[in-house]
Amino acid sequence: MDWLSSTALPAPPLPVHPLTTPDAAVMDGTARRKPQAPPPNRRRRFGIAVRITLGLSVMALLVLLIGGVSMSSFRLFRAEVAALSTNTLPEVITSAELHGSLQKLVAQLPQLAAAASTPQRRSIYDGLVTELDSMQLLVARMRGLMKEGDPGAGERDGNVRLLEQTRSTLLILAATVADLNAEVTRQIDYGDRQAEAARALSRLAAAIESMPDTGAWAARIGALMARAAGATQLDHLSRLKGEARSAERTLAELARLSGGAPDPTGQMMSTVQEELFSLLVAPGGLFESAIDRLQARNRAQALTGQAQVLVETVERSTRALYDSIRDQSAERTDALAALIAERTRTVMVLAATSLLLAVCVYFFFRRFLSTRLVAMNRAVLARLSGNRQPPHCGIAAPAGLPVPVPVPVPVDGDDEITDIGASIRYFIEEIDRRQQALADNERRFRDLVEGSIQGIVIHRDFHVLYANDSFAAMLGMTVAEVVALPSLLSVVAATERQALIEGYDRLLENGQSTPRRRIRACRSDGAGLWVELTGRRVDWMDGPAIQAVVVDVTREVEAEHALRQSRDAAERALDELKATQASLIQAEKMASLGQLVAGVAHEVNTPIGITITGASQLQALIGELSDRHTANALKKSDFQRFLSDGMEMATLILSNSTRAANLVQSFKLVAVDQSSDERRPFLLRDYIDELLRSLHPTYKARTALTIDVACPADLELDGYPGALSQILTNLIMNALVHALDPEQPGRIAIAARLLGPDMVELSVADDGNGIAPDVLPKIFDPFFTTRRGAGGSGLGLHIVYNLVTGRLHGTIGVESRPGEGTRFTLRFPRVTAAA
Repeated sequence: MDWLSSTALPAPPLPVHPLTTPDAAVMDGTARRKPQAPPPNRRRRFGIAVRITLGLSVMALLVLLIGGVSMSSFRLFRAEVAALSTNTLPEVITSAELHGSLQKLVAQLPQLAAAASTPQRRSIYDGLVTELDSMQLLVARMRGLMKEGDPGAGERDGNVRLLEQTRSTLLILAATVADLNAEVTRQIDYGDRQAEAARALSRLAAAIESMPDTGAWAARIGALMARAAGATQLDHLSRLKGEARSAERTLAELARLSGGAPDPTGQMMSTVQEELFSLLVAPGGLFESAIDRLQARNRAQALTGQAQVLVETVERSTRALYDSIRDQSAERTDALAALIAERTRTVMVLAATSLLLAVCVYFFFRRFLSTRLVAMNRAVLARLSGNRQPPHCGIAAPAGLPVPVPVPVPVDGDDEITDIGASIRYFIEEIDRRQQALADNERRFRDLVEGSIQGIVIHRDFHVLYANDSFAAMLGMTVAEVVALPSLLSVVAATERQALIEGYDRLLENGQSTPRRRIRACRSDGAGLWVELTGRRVDWMDGPAIQAVVVDVTREVEAEHALRQSRDAAERALDELKATQASLIQAEKMASLGQLVAGVAHEVNTPIGITITGASQLQALIGELSDRHTANALKKSDFQRFLSDGMEMATLILSNSTRAANLVQSFKLVAVDQSSDERRPFLLRDYIDELLRSLHPTYKARTALTIDVACPADLELDGYPGALSQILTNLIMNALVHALDPEQPGRIAIAARLLGPDMVELSVADDGNGIAPDVLPKIFDPFFTTRRGAGGSGLGLHIVYNLVTGRLHGTIGVESRPGEGTRFTLRFPRVTAAA
């Protein structure tokens, strides 16, 4: 199935190249000569092959030696670099990071002991914990790096011991910092209590000043309060405890004085004495808070000293570890540099030896091989170009002229090159003898095929062996240009090439002529053409080839192509129309779902807003109750009012959250079904209720609208709820838009019943305006609408018709009278067949 032909022309011979055509005198003499015997094939012990093999073997040995040394050096270098990059360098970096983290820890420890407030203490403690965790991670990373290193090195064992010492010290330091944080926390808490007691004591002093004069009792009370205020500033624990005991004795004496005073002064004195006792010496009072704060401060100072000792221990360990790792890194780097220098010298010596050997081999090959081959090649090229020399040995030429003979091929020496020269001389003489016969065949061939008006081409593996003028004219080339083509496939369309190759293989196998076929080709100027061809297998020179007869049928094909283009244009216009219709239908479905989303979003917004308001009010009530509880001012009436208001807010939040959840659940069920083609069983009545709940935001403003549903509660369908949801949505929205006036009362009735065991009848009716008789037959047509200028697309009822008849495998009918309403009746199987 390629450039083939079934004509009965004989196989023409290969044309003779003008450079290889000898003159007539030499041809006649060669034709009359008998073929000479080819030169003998002798085997030598030390021929060219042995010499070449020996030289190349020595060079290969040196190359292998250089390669082995280089590969060994590269492996050692790579191993050392890998050890430096994966172990030593990360160890140096990690130890430096560990030392840097320790410096941050040293700076933050005194700040923790001196913290004066809880936020400051918490911030400093979090920073210390972060640094300690970071140091523990660095120690763990260092342990992993040391495990991956050389386990037998003595220095590494010392580093492991230092690392273990650092890790254990860090654990103790972490516990010490935690204890220090606890003591600082206590110190701050007790200080806050002490300050609160001092403020209360000031308020009590102001109250005492407003009391009537009580004589010595008031003076002793004032002295006691002054001593208490001064004692809290003491830093000596024993003195502070002594002041507390003295205050307790003074209060006991004051109690005896207030007992002897008359009422109501005695009662006021007792009250003041009790409050003073509670503020000063009672548990949690001023003296106890001051004592506890002083004890916590002393413990914090002790823990700070202990932490500083631990930090110094860690610093010594990390410094020693860093110095050790740095020294090991320097040693490995020096060893690597020495290795590179040594292996570089070795490779350079071997390379110089190889270069010297290569020079020797070059001169050896030039003396015994290349010089003789070049001389032989020059002789052959001179023979091909027609150069001659006069004969030797006194041979006379006709008419007194010398007989031209070819430049002799050198055959000096006694090796394989000598045998090659003798063989070349033999083949040149044999070619001269046969060229005369080729010239005779060429003359006969030209008489037969050169004048043919059909294109004829002969090829083997799509390489042109012969082409006539008619074939070259078809392609806009000369015969020489056609023969010079790298492949006939280059002038054939890419889509035709594989078929041509397969046909070529079949034709070579069975040898039967191929039927006519048309293929696409191209001319040399880029223009295309159609050709009709047939082919057959022929024997050409030294093997089988393919002969093809080619006819130009471009005009016929162009006429057929014009007809096909007209037909294809009509088909494309129809396909584009169908695609546009399908895209509009899908847009209508998405617009319906968008209206549903907008309505539900607006409807859900109200309960969510109420829920947020109730939650914020409940949060405010809880905050107010918490403040009263903190201030010890919480009353029973406040708590009861909180319970009442909180229950009301919780009920409001629950009811509105339930309402929003029901709306979202209904919308989710209907929206998911409309946007997917999932098949499942479902109860028809429940599904209609869910659909109406999702559509309620669309028609809730129509207070005079009534939607009635008459459907058995146990009627179960097995099919596509999304299709049914789309159908009912379109029918209801169609009634709201076209049939019912927004200001007038209206009614939509949805009814469903079984027709036998396997069929369901579903009707949607309204009492609206009805449909005109001239419009009724067109309502299911695509793009038909009576509201063209008001946003109608004319696809709603067309979608309904397609879903009922296609997806549900059912039927749909409509009954309508103007002014009396419209009824759509659907009948479809209860169990829908799979799509």
